[in-house]
Amino acid sequence: MNIKCCTASFIAVSAFSNINMAQAGPPVQIVFNNKGNMDAVYDVARSSAYSYSEAKPKPLPKVNAGAFDTYSVAGSLSPDVTTASFQYRMGSKVCKFKTSYVKLPGRGVPPKWNKSAEASGGARCDVKVTSANVATHAWAVEFTMR
Repeated sequence: MNIKCCTASFIAVSAFSNINMAQAGPPVQIVFNNKGNMDAVYDVARSSAYSYSEAKPKPLPKVNAGAFDTYSVAGSLSPDVTTASFQYRMGSKVCKFKTSYVKLPGRGVPPKWNKSAEASGGARCDVKVTSANVATHAWAVEFTMR
């Protein structure tokens, strides 16, 4: 009787796990480029906790001047939405980067890949979508800080 109970529990947990995996939004591959002359520090406190928790691998705490970091984020809450928000600092310069994928309901409504960069303290911040897969809806962005 115990074996049957454990087997049924295992099957139920596996089924729910597979449902969650099927519900994941498309992944975004992120490249953060530090084109400044100072090290860029990842600002955990000002970045989205959700984005950080979903990042694989986690963003480096510091990206040296002239170097880059690469990580990806997949939305685990809905197959129709993925968002990523990360903030970096170079002394008083700050860049807040955001990117998202949204698939709106309705027939023939194309998905949207959004991007934005907010600069303060004299920073120059750029974000560009470098690719988007129309079949899987996965996309890649490049965040650049100067």
